[in-house]
Amino acid sequence: MNIAMNIGKLYQFKKLYWLLYPSKDIAATTPATTATATAAATATTNMAAYYSKCFNCNVSYISPKSIFVFLEKDEKVIKILTTNGEVGWIILSGFYKHDIEEVNQ
Repeated sequence: MNIAMNIGKLYQFKKLYWLLYPSKDIAATTPATTATATAAATATTNMAAYYSKCFNCNVSYISPKSIFVFLEKDEKVIKILTTNGEVGWIILSGFYKHDIEEVNQ
């Protein structure tokens, strides 16, 4: 992972919607070439529903401007805690890393 993130720090998604997977294994199983973030809410909702059905679980999504705490990393996926209390995993695709910024408080 080439993005400099620190465990326990607050980060924010700037403009994209991100899929939030319930487990590291499910996130890691999703093809890296699959869009993991998008600017369209409808597309993200459809992708979340598709992966929920494929993996028989609840894949949700996180909206732009959402803040999260970085909890853990494992190769191409990171575990986060959202301000809504959701804990899950996102895929850090190289193309989308620019959408994450540290929140200074």
